[in-house]
Amino acid sequence: MAEQITAEERRPRARDWYLVVALGAGSAIFAALYDATGFWPFKVPLWVSCLASFVVAVPLVWRRRFPSWVAWVVSTIYVGAQFLGAMEPGVAQIAVFLAVYSVGAWQSDRRRAFVSRLLLCIAIFASLIAAAAVQWSNLGQLTVLQYAAASSISFLINIVFFGGAWVFGNRAWSQRRLMTELREANEEVSRQSRQLADQAIDLERVRIARELHDGVAHHIAGVGIHAAAARRSLEKNPEKARESLSIIESSTRETVDELRTLVHTLRDTEGQTASANRTTGNPGLGNPGLGDLPELIADARRAGQTIDVETLGTPRPLTPIMELSVFRVIQESLTNSRRYAGADAEVSVRLRYGVRDLEVEVSDSAAGPTAHQSVGTGLGIVGMRERIGALGGTLEAGPKSRGGWLVRARLPYTRNGATGTPAGTEATASASPAPDSAKA
Repeated sequence: MAEQITAEERRPRARDWYLVVALGAGSAIFAALYDATGFWPFKVPLWVSCLASFVVAVPLVWRRRFPSWVAWVVSTIYVGAQFLGAMEPGVAQIAVFLAVYSVGAWQSDRRRAFVSRLLLCIAIFASLIAAAAVQWSNLGQLTVLQYAAASSISFLINIVFFGGAWVFGNRAWSQRRLMTELREANEEVSRQSRQLADQAIDLERVRIARELHDGVAHHIAGVGIHAAAARRSLEKNPEKARESLSIIESSTRETVDELRTLVHTLRDTEGQTASANRTTGNPGLGNPGLGDLPELIADARRAGQTIDVETLGTPRPLTPIMELSVFRVIQESLTNSRRYAGADAEVSVRLRYGVRDLEVEVSDSAAGPTAHQSVGTGLGIVGMRERIGALGGTLEAGPKSRGGWLVRARLPYTRNGATGTPAGTEATASASPAPDSAKA
């Protein structure tokens, strides 16, 4: 694992010195009690033993920065003081335990941590064997059995002592590693949340731009055409100019309604107001659907377009988002035909209800195959493709071989839509004449 301990975490702190003072004072008190009772034979003056009690604990201050070196220094001081008869055997052992524990808890190089503790344990057990050999030469009144029992107790205590320091040190390292991974995961989640929030803002901007383009641009284009017609016929044909101005007035009102609907939809975070307004029949609110197609076609015909509408197959219920997407595709296609192919171009709108999907075709009879490519940025086609693609469908848009332009969209039915297919539906769709193919 990569380095997970920062320099700040390794820096000595005030509580480390408090620990040294506590261990040194406790060891000195035990040394004084041992000396007073004569229970532990010291070979040095009491003040030397008390000084050794503090010296063995001081290196623990740097146990996080230099764990292996601290473990070796503390163990060496402890074992040396034991051989010299200057160290009490009680509290001072806690310093040795913390030193060995710190190697497992703070040594970043895990191989070095293993080797260091292994060699340290071997050295300490070698010192125990040496001490046992010295005691063997001074058995005194102890029998061999008593000596063997005492030596076994000493070895078992040290095995449990150093084994516990080893295990708990490794466990502390594992917990720190887990906390580091959790912290990194939390930071990654926070970073991704911020990124998703930024993406959501961008997507919302794209959505607003698409709705403005698909809804409002349709009416604005018609207003521009009729304004030009009114200007040209104002003197020669006032009645025609009056009709064009009337259409402009109607289109501007519809534009305001579209903007009001768009603003209301964007504010509707729960997404239920649109369906409620559709149920109550409020025409000023809610997203448009297939029920609004007759009005759309009528507006286009009033603008001078010749439109033929045909429905093939048996209509089935669609989701509101599918109806909105179909409506926008037809609306954008009619706007493009009026803008680029001309008002005298014949437009054909076909809805085919197949077994698995709904096919929408809008084609016109423009004079040339590149009429739609001569003007415009193509953002309308991009918006239509994004709408249809988001629902798992496909969209083709391009010139026809005989002249004109074709837009074909296929939308698969959702699972909560109608599943039954009346007999003859697919046959009707297949038997109907297909328009000229287009290249996307």
